[in-house]
Amino acid sequence: MTKKILFVIPDGVGIRNYLYSDLFYHLNKKGFQIHLMHNLETQFLNYVKNEKGIDFTDEPLRKVTESRFQQFLRETSTYARLKHNSKLKQNPTILTNWFKVRNNPLKRIFQKTSELASASLANYDGIKYLEETNRLKWRRSPAYKEFRSDIRRIQPDLIFITHQRVSTLEPLCLAAADMGVKTVTAIFSWDNLPKARLPIRTDHYAVWSEYMKGELLEYYPEISESSISVVGTPQFDFHFQTELLESREEFASKYGLDVSKKWILFSGDDDLTSPHDPEYLKDVASALDSNPQVSILFRQVPVCTVDRYQTVLDHYSNITHIPPKWEKGTSWMSFYPLFEDVKLLMNLCLHCEFSVNIGSTIGLDFSYFGKPTVFLAYDTVQDKNWSTDVVYKFQHFRSFEGLDAVVFANEKSSLATLLKQVLENPSQFSTQKHLWRDKIAANTENAPSSAQIAAFLESLLVEKEVVQE
Repeated sequence: MTKKILFVIPDGVGIRNYLYSDLFYHLNKKGFQIHLMHNLETQFLNYVKNEKGIDFTDEPLRKVTESRFQQFLRETSTYARLKHNSKLKQNPTILTNWFKVRNNPLKRIFQKTSELASASLANYDGIKYLEETNRLKWRRSPAYKEFRSDIRRIQPDLIFITHQRVSTLEPLCLAAADMGVKTVTAIFSWDNLPKARLPIRTDHYAVWSEYMKGELLEYYPEISESSISVVGTPQFDFHFQTELLESREEFASKYGLDVSKKWILFSGDDDLTSPHDPEYLKDVASALDSNPQVSILFRQVPVCTVDRYQTVLDHYSNITHIPPKWEKGTSWMSFYPLFEDVKLLMNLCLHCEFSVNIGSTIGLDFSYFGKPTVFLAYDTVQDKNWSTDVVYKFQHFRSFEGLDAVVFANEKSSLATLLKQVLENPSQFSTQKHLWRDKIAANTENAPSSAQIAAFLESLLVEKEVVQE
């Protein structure tokens, strides 16, 4: 009998990690039927079907609104978790993930009320109590009944939620649990767990590595170890697909580059992560300006425009702007990568000598090609609300403590010298980047994440059949 898996894809990033990976190919090969519930736009679904030849049915994901009281419960428990995690790890930077409302007085009052209420939670059991109370509210909501109706109509054997961050998917999880349908969610990013970004509960959790599994158990001790499976992450599978790679000459021709020069990648961040990013790009361009044999390839973060960098781009001739190949939908949640962007990123990793940025995940991408990454670790301007000293104390950066994983540029005055040294002898820098990478993500050429996830989902369905027998 054909088994059906319902994939819930709340935003466009799920296209890259799941629809563009080989996961659906492996599942189709195993005979599984795939149904999507999504917030994606039709044009991109058609693009995926044409680009990857994937067969699936689909429908829009229900729009669910949480009540004010539920929002209060969620925000109060979230703030309490951040305080708990900060104390647990003796790391006050975890609290920076509580983004304070500044320009809306009513919302600020609401948020302040949540902060004050969290102080009444004497221990971890208090946090769990609030979260269970919120689940009780969801179980009594119209959304719960509507999702029950959806599940009854679709009749999935398993539900896979492509990331864990959307709180309004909790009534779907509850409805599935009450109807005997197993649910799985994947942890979206290597920095999510310390940030209290697990508002839903599922039967199983797909994590990147043993390291992330340990984090999940530590931050959420109520989750059983048997419900957590290490399967890597599909976003790194592309590094093993040599058919995505172009020759240096082909790549240079496409973007008007000089093949005789060395290229380095400056990957931009959003203005919340790195508000002074244009200044850092200027510093790097200035540091390399005297070397005519080096070009800087600049890629802004996909969900942002290039506007704030334009003055720097206009001034420095040693920068070539290579924008990400993403399309913008009607909202932040509907930014979509084209498959061409996957190819672009792989070729940037292959052809650039190293990358430079403020703490970007691209450091992991470059490690798959044996390339170092330079993290800029000095303050280019004085800002009471932001500092690299705080950034590099974020909990997820503790993953490379004790490892020569990345190169830190600690001073602007010595940046030119450091970049020259990395250009001349890249193999002498970030000598343990592969150890860091393998610690973060359990992806290998022989065991790509897409194959691991497919086998994991198949095992859950086999297990279900055995139980039913």
